[in-house]
Amino acid sequence: MSRDYSMKSIVYISPTKKMRKIVSRFLWITILSLFKLANSNAQSIEAISSISSDTIQIGQQLRYQLRLSAPNDFHVNWPVFADTLSSSIEIIAQEEPTHTTDESGALTVWEQQLIITSFDTGNLIVPPVAIELTGANDSITLTIETEPLLIRVTTVDIDPDASFKPIKGIEEIPITFSELLPWLIGILFIAAVLFAVVWVYLRHRNRKTAPEAIPLPNIPPHLMAIEKLETLRLQKLWQTGKTKEYFTELSDIIREYIELQFPVNAVEMTTPEILQGLEPIQINPDAIHKLSATLELADLVKFAKAQPSALENDISLNHLIDFVHESYATALNGETKKEVQI
Repeated sequence: MSRDYSMKSIVYISPTKKMRKIVSRFLWITILSLFKLANSNAQSIEAISSISSDTIQIGQQLRYQLRLSAPNDFHVNWPVFADTLSSSIEIIAQEEPTHTTDESGALTVWEQQLIITSFDTGNLIVPPVAIELTGANDSITLTIETEPLLIRVTTVDIDPDASFKPIKGIEEIPITFSELLPWLIGILFIAAVLFAVVWVYLRHRNRKTAPEAIPLPNIPPHLMAIEKLETLRLQKLWQTGKTKEYFTELSDIIREYIELQFPVNAVEMTTPEILQGLEPIQINPDAIHKLSATLELADLVKFAKAQPSALENDISLNHLIDFVHESYATALNGETKKEVQI
């Protein structure tokens, strides 16, 4: 009886190899899941650019719009523009970017509008704009670009056969108050300075300065008094109704003479005080009587409004002339006696 002793091969799998297969299978599943997640997110992210017109004349402005749709949990790093999109396309103005939630509530829509123009002619390309997005918790980072756009820039049509048009005149722009305000302030300031200068000048010009002392000629008091009395006679004051002024001048002239000739402060004294002050000098009593009569009459005219006759007016001046001569003779005799005694 024969026996079949066939041998079966037994495969032994070590624990390490088994673990490697499990890890490898897990990694493939994870990569496929991430790829599906990225693919699903990519399908919900969309960047679109558009222009208001694809043909413009040189220097004409048009509107360039950017639009991005992305899931709410994505962080968008919106691009910041300078003053150009390319070497041929300039940015004239730009609005602030805005973002809203769409009707489904799952997507955020970002938008921004730019005003662009070009001064180069021909077919120009508006370059794509790159926008960077970051997923929730920085799980994924994406960069999406808009499609490039084509703009045709044409020149201004010129008719070579057309006649030359006249040059336009200067367009007048109305002046605003803010432009006039600095001029008004300047004019008011200059006017104030001129007013101050004129006021100071007039004030100093009109200021009364003390008259310089005029040196009097060395004339004896009696001669000066006689000259003044004769001048007063020629003025004919009382003949023209100025009696008060006439007697005031008479009184002033004789008082000044007495004060200069004798040690009597006649200018500041009353009539009785003057007569009392002259007593020690021993002037001729007749001359003293003439002086007393004239001074008393002058007081009545000045203070009591007396109206003397023409004869009294004329005699009063003659009495004072007589008093000057006789009093001067008395003074001269007194000086001669002093010299003899010495």
